[in-house]
Amino acid sequence: MKKVIAAAIALGALVIAAVAGAAEPAKEVRIGYQASSTIILLAKSKGFYDEEFAKEGVKVKYNLFLAGPPMIEALSGGRLDLVQTGDMPPVAGRAAGIDLKVIANSGIDPAHNALLVGARSFVDSVPELKGKKVGVPVGSSGHHFLFLLLAKHGLKPTDVHVVNLPATELSKALETGNIDAAAVWEPITGNIVHSGVGRVLADSTNIKRSVNVYLARNEFARANPKLVEAFLRGTKRAVDYFRKHPKAAQEAIAAESKYPLPVIAKITRRYDWSLAITNQDVAALEQVKNFLRENKVLRKEFAINDLFDLSYLKRSGLK
Repeated sequence: MKKVIAAAIALGALVIAAVAGAAEPAKEVRIGYQASSTIILLAKSKGFYDEEFAKEGVKVKYNLFLAGPPMIEALSGGRLDLVQTGDMPPVAGRAAGIDLKVIANSGIDPAHNALLVGARSFVDSVPELKGKKVGVPVGSSGHHFLFLLLAKHGLKPTDVHVVNLPATELSKALETGNIDAAAVWEPITGNIVHSGVGRVLADSTNIKRSVNVYLARNEFARANPKLVEAFLRGTKRAVDYFRKHPKAAQEAIAAESKYPLPVIAKITRRYDWSLAITNQDVAALEQVKNFLRENKVLRKEFAINDLFDLSYLKRSGLK
């Protein structure tokens, strides 16, 4: 297991070297996002980022990814400037020496992570998974949640067979019986349930504070602070739009993400969209760091506060 985790969170550590010319003022901002990056999807759909960056004389390029770890690798290699991920990738990336900073919270959903079994599965409790195959994107927030859930029910990670699968392949693996359970996040969880493939056995409520964050490549941010602030302004406009027009916002997010509207409507109702980073959030990322250390894959120790740079949020006057 240690080797599997270590391989999955290496995150392109060999490409940490600075990209030539990266400190030059940017002419284009490259944003990385996932189908779960609901507010980025909304801001993209409504043109909020395009408008805010146009004020600074730059254009936007959007890059869709299937999970957080590949985005961190792209961030490290200078191929992305700003991204949204869960909590595990930035901690693992920082421990690997990647110069990134958390610049804001991207939303808290108590039930963001979940463990699912097949719709017709006879498994009705977590302990019944002992000896069975559990699919999860190793190195993701779902992976951390899975281990916390197992521990809560008296199981060790070695009591199950962890199968490293991309998040987008978990539904098919459940349906075909190649895995017995899957640990993943929204909206993939909601879509698996909505499609009739699986059902939720347990979610992250009271088990894991699933902190989703906005990250900046630190070299880019230092050279282009106004662009980071423009990104945060566009993000806040999307948050405000959602609060004022939830139905229209959900429709826009569903169209961008390609997930069914009922799935998007259900999960977005649970979110706290505050951009502010709280002490609870910092503690949650510290817990992630402890998880990596306990599994002996924390490449390098660092102070968790060094992961954050909230000066851009403060200067923007946003929260």
